[in-house]
Amino acid sequence: MDDDRHGRVEDYTNAFLATFYLILVMALVLIWGVWGYLVALGLCAALHWAIRTLGLRRARAEAERDARVAAILARRR
Repeated sequence: MDDDRHGRVEDYTNAFLATFYLILVMALVLIWGVWGYLVALGLCAALHWAIRTLGLRRARAEAERDARVAAILARRR
């Protein structure tokens, strides 16, 4: 038996690069998804706060207007 002679080692460079490419793409998609989710969540929170604030301002202004109208009507009676 001739165990001292070794043959040529197989070249796994293409397989490694293909696997690395797939892992890289999956990592970038994951980062994009998480970042996109966080941006969407922040945007929704900001819009919710803005709509709520505008609604409260409008309700306050309407209540003040109703109070002024009620005071004017009370003086005229």
